[in-house]
Amino acid sequence: MHKPLLLKLTLLVLVVTLVSTGVTTFFVTMFATETLREKVHTDLSSDGLLIRFWLEELDGTPQQSVQAMGRQTERRITIVDQNGKVIADSEYEPGFIINLGDRPEFAQALSGEQGFAERRSATTGEERIYVAIPLEGGGAVRVAAPSAIIRDATSKLIQGALFLTLLVALGALAITYLINRNITDPLHDLLLVTKRLQNGEFGRRVLVRSRDEVGQLGRAFNDLSMTLEKMFDTIHDRESKLNAVLSSMEDGVLAVNTHRRVILANRAVAELIGEEEGSSLIGKDQVEVIRNFDFSEIIEDTMNKKKSINAEIKLYPGSRRTIAVSSNPLEAEDGSIIGVVAVLRDVSTLRRLEQMRREFVANVSHELRTPLTSIKGFVETILNGKTDDPALVDRFLRIVSGETDRMITLINDLLDLSRIESGKQTIVLQPVNITQIFANTIIMLESKASQKSITVENKMENFMVMGDAKLLHQVAINLVDNAIKYTKPGGRVWVEVKPKQDEVEIIIGDTGVGIPSEQIDRIFERFYRVDKGRSRDMGGTGLGLSIVKHIIDKHKGKIYAESRVGKGTQVSLTLQLAKEGSEEN
Repeated sequence: MHKPLLLKLTLLVLVVTLVSTGVTTFFVTMFATETLREKVHTDLSSDGLLIRFWLEELDGTPQQSVQAMGRQTERRITIVDQNGKVIADSEYEPGFIINLGDRPEFAQALSGEQGFAERRSATTGEERIYVAIPLEGGGAVRVAAPSAIIRDATSKLIQGALFLTLLVALGALAITYLINRNITDPLHDLLLVTKRLQNGEFGRRVLVRSRDEVGQLGRAFNDLSMTLEKMFDTIHDRESKLNAVLSSMEDGVLAVNTHRRVILANRAVAELIGEEEGSSLIGKDQVEVIRNFDFSEIIEDTMNKKKSINAEIKLYPGSRRTIAVSSNPLEAEDGSIIGVVAVLRDVSTLRRLEQMRREFVANVSHELRTPLTSIKGFVETILNGKTDDPALVDRFLRIVSGETDRMITLINDLLDLSRIESGKQTIVLQPVNITQIFANTIIMLESKASQKSITVENKMENFMVMGDAKLLHQVAINLVDNAIKYTKPGGRVWVEVKPKQDEVEIIIGDTGVGIPSEQIDRIFERFYRVDKGRSRDMGGTGLGLSIVKHIIDKHKGKIYAESRVGKGTQVSLTLQLAKEGSEEN
């Protein structure tokens, strides 16, 4: 665990204080000890000189006087003759002490110099300081003091120094702590605010307590925080707008870096490959996201050739979906390639519509060319006068009239289909008696059914639905007419209804030729005929069921067919029931 900065700084100052006071105390103690020792030497020398002066004035033996003087001065005083023999001693009788001439201090004094020594006394066993002064006429006087006086003084000095050091250390510790707090507290606040900035809390500020460097750092940090907040808001706003734009785009946008890792993907791309969110694709390999060799080649070529590429691909083998890919290189400010962005657009509907348009043009051209060719041939025959038979001319003109009616019917059906698809056909939804509409239709087509000995049965109960009466009448005519048209003579056609929750299902069935199962899904396409030759001979345009489907779609209903070849066909459609209490308009 890392130690706080406050503790580190405080311990550092404390260590420096203790070391400095310790070193100072050591040298002061050494100096004081030497000074005290020199002072003791000086005092002992002075005492020795005074005793020598006193001895010169003394008459008689000095033993008693030396003892009295020793008690007064708390010094040991010893007098020896020129041979080192003890004449007087303040602590012992002269006969008790052996010859002291070999002692260092006496040896120096007997040679005519002051003698100094600090040693353990052989007589008392005590550490003492000795000073010996030579006497006139021979001999020497020695004054001794215990070394303990220096040790005691030094010990007191050390104790005082230690106490003073402790006081200084405590004072320094307190002062240092307070000073360091003024430094570390702003830094601690700075650290907390920095962590909050990492979490996006840009509104936090550091409290500036001083004008020194720490205060300047706090103010600079606050300015930086404000700048970062503005930058973050700007970036966040741009990112939000970019995400909103990308999310609202129907086209997929996929960007990869030079390592082919996805760096951007919008919702449309995710939906294109069956994912929920584009963000789940970030960081994945492009091949993992879109497993398509052609797409990978487009990305690779865009990266290598540094140019835009437009192409169309199938995302998966056998897929009916056609995807238009527009790939462009991503360039840095220095012109280097940093990735590729590809826009993917599902053009399946567009391509299908283009195919339908081509088929529509071809079908219309074919449907018009046949009657026009027939009309042109008959008209040219009549104009060239190649026939004088009035009956034959009348027959030709009737054929021309029939072909003309057929073209008019075709054009009217095209116009009706166009109006319904474009929304120009106004649909007024109101309660309509659907049973009555089909009953009227059956009556209208009864003569046509009678010609083929076809029985038409109306099994419908009375139901009111929401719909446009005119358009629903057109639906009824197309479906019942088709059933009669494709039913063999002596067959049967019926209309029935099955009520459901909020709707009714109307079924138009017949015992006609039937429709092959592989073609059943295409009968509602424009110009589609199961048997093109027979349908054209029967006067059909190939647009009736397509018109019916669009009308039912506009009524928010459903229509489908079930059929068996040689057994017959059933076309079912659903319409919304009118609410109870609604009246027919």
